[in-house]
Amino acid sequence: MDRRFLTYTILIFLFLILYQALFMKPQPKKKLIKEKAIQTDTVKVKSAKTVEVKNPVVVKSPYFEAHFSKKGGLLVSYTLKRYHDQEGNPVELIPEGYGMFDFETDSLKGSELEFQANRDTFVISDTFTLVLKAVVNDSFTVFKEFRFNPSIYMLDYHLRIDGYRGKVLYRFDAGLKGTEKNKKEDIKNFKFIYYKDRLHRINLGKLKKSQFRAIAEDFAWFGIRTKFFTFDVIPGGNIYRVYAEAEGERISFAALSKDGPHPLKVYFGPIDYFLLKDIGYDLASIYEFGPPVINIFSKIILYSFRFLHRYIPNYGWVIVLFSLLMKIVFWPFTRYSLRSMRKMQELQPKMKQLQKLYKNDPQRLNKEMMELYRQYKVNPFSGCLVLILQLPIFWALYQVLRSTIDLRGAQFILWIKDLSSPDPYYILPILMGVASLGQALTQPAQDKNARMMALFMPIFITIIFLKFPSGIVLYWFVYNLVTILEQYMIKKSTAEGR
Repeated sequence: MDRRFLTYTILIFLFLILYQALFMKPQPKKKLIKEKAIQTDTVKVKSAKTVEVKNPVVVKSPYFEAHFSKKGGLLVSYTLKRYHDQEGNPVELIPEGYGMFDFETDSLKGSELEFQANRDTFVISDTFTLVLKAVVNDSFTVFKEFRFNPSIYMLDYHLRIDGYRGKVLYRFDAGLKGTEKNKKEDIKNFKFIYYKDRLHRINLGKLKKSQFRAIAEDFAWFGIRTKFFTFDVIPGGNIYRVYAEAEGERISFAALSKDGPHPLKVYFGPIDYFLLKDIGYDLASIYEFGPPVINIFSKIILYSFRFLHRYIPNYGWVIVLFSLLMKIVFWPFTRYSLRSMRKMQELQPKMKQLQKLYKNDPQRLNKEMMELYRQYKVNPFSGCLVLILQLPIFWALYQVLRSTIDLRGAQFILWIKDLSSPDPYYILPILMGVASLGQALTQPAQDKNARMMALFMPIFITIIFLKFPSGIVLYWFVYNLVTILEQYMIKKSTAEGR
């Protein structure tokens, strides 16, 4: 048992080291200036002012509620009705005092214009176009058109300026508001993202040090994200420069069109893999499945969870059932592993004799030990088999639990209010530790040192699991409970000679 736990610990740390070495290498500094033409470009992305909102124009749908300021025609509030904050209110995605969809031209700044709509409140259930109109000096008119698709968080944005075909800077300087209770964890996920052959991410810290500037002709889309929500612009080929920078906890970005305003598509909503996959444009790449070695397992788990949730409305019980299914899948390997461990235990007296006999001849000792294993048909590494097979599943499950918005705020029972967050009272990790201890005590008799190690390792693992999502702790707790039953059954069948 001591070897098993020790091996388990070593494997976890080796996995973490390899994970960081292979997939979390410090990326070389990106060349923020792509071409000489950009070197003299001094576009200011962030707005120095805050937005005052009086009598906004409101668009309400079953999925969201959007508020537009009349001054500037900016989106100043955007709440999602199917997702909630810590107080149980619809989650707000725009920081207070800021707005989206500002613009600048050579002679106009969008925030200085007064826009009007034909009324102040619109309740929609189908595709709808909001038209905001501003008259400039009685000479020409500016229109902002927002065409909403209320069920998939998509909208078409068309800025129209009568007779103008010059440069237009689209500014999205509000950033996204943090939404999670664990603010530190949430901020880690604040990133500027863009898709160019693959998904690229630039985190908050890098943007604070240097503005991002790029030629955007090959960008499929670009935007910003938090842990669970995203705002992305799909340009349709008319944007030729993109900028992003950060200040405090706010990431702002802008896009420059050189030949007048053009329609843009915008996705503003949850990072829901299945929804993004249906929309297309490779937006589904925003969902983080983990590195390639974990990716396939994460997808299998995500699809399995979605399938099981059709029949089991509580994700906690989905995880319990998934843990039982994994036990069934690994049963042949577990059975083989545990029986091999018991054979190894039976061989301990003979191994100790060999160690005494050849204590001064390591090569001969190794040879005799291998002959002993061969004679009794024992694989000394069989105890690691299930652990090795479990590691990809374990880390893929961790990735799914921390990334899937369906599990955000998903309750289980009693005090477990969010399976994607740690247990606030540490009850579940302690129960898992007790189960691990029970698993250790069901092992064959060990010497004093081995017994001490067996008792120490559950405490060590419990401490590690204190900050893990409660969903993965639940998975491991159930897995350990069933393992105790397995060990009892195997011990009984072995005693009966089966």
